[in-house]
Amino acid sequence: MEVILNINNLKYSYNDEKYIFNNLCMNIEKHSLTAISGPNSSGKTTLLKLLSTNKYNLKETIILNGKDIVDYSKEEYDKQVQALFYTNSFKERIVEDELYIDQEVIDEEKTNYLIDKFKIKSILNKEINKLDNKTKYKILLIKRILNTSNLLLIDSLDEYFDKEEVSTIIKILKKCIEKYDLTIIISINNLINSLETDKLYIINNGETVLSGDPMRVLEKDNIINKIGLDIPFMIDLSVKLRDYNLIDKIILDKDKLINTLWK
Repeated sequence: MEVILNINNLKYSYNDEKYIFNNLCMNIEKHSLTAISGPNSSGKTTLLKLLSTNKYNLKETIILNGKDIVDYSKEEYDKQVQALFYTNSFKERIVEDELYIDQEVIDEEKTNYLIDKFKIKSILNKEINKLDNKTKYKILLIKRILNTSNLLLIDSLDEYFDKEEVSTIIKILKKCIEKYDLTIIISINNLINSLETDKLYIINNGETVLSGDPMRVLEKDNIINKIGLDIPFMIDLSVKLRDYNLIDKIILDKDKLINTLWK
């Protein structure tokens, strides 16, 4: 599969202090949904912030579409890459105006599609500052999808939504990847939310600890537990049962697991 984003030996620190990233490497495939996870303060948000701008000044470190990001103009890069870092600070506008305000060329079909998928038609005429944080996050997400032509970065999706809500949003994001030729990276805290993505990176101490198919990654329970992350219960249980030869594969459905054990 074609790689759209290469991160090669990324090093980064605040004020020349301890490195947040030390030779971090990633390859993000085009038209994929990639999850990034790690313990608190592992740099998930910092990484997305670095990718959200081309001000980072080390050449041959971050390559987008085969071109060093420092060689893009700010305008070029901003059209290619959009990032969502949640804020509840909005100007006094109704939702419909907020969706259209930043569109360089109005795309009615795309706008209406996202309004329908995120089920916000009933609030289009409401003042955005009077809405709850979850709804504001959805508005921001729609805006970012509307205004990116290439790569979308989404920070801390599961900080604002529960597991079922995250699952619904991921399904919408996958439709958008297919429909609008996008590539999406999300940072998550709960590893269960990675299972519906295409690839999972786990980072810690400035480096990539594990990467690959989410299910394969989450089977590495000894490594994941060691760095302080919680394995989803059904995966953890399945791995242990498999180690004792009681089952031969990971089973996420509780009833199916019980039926398999009783056979």
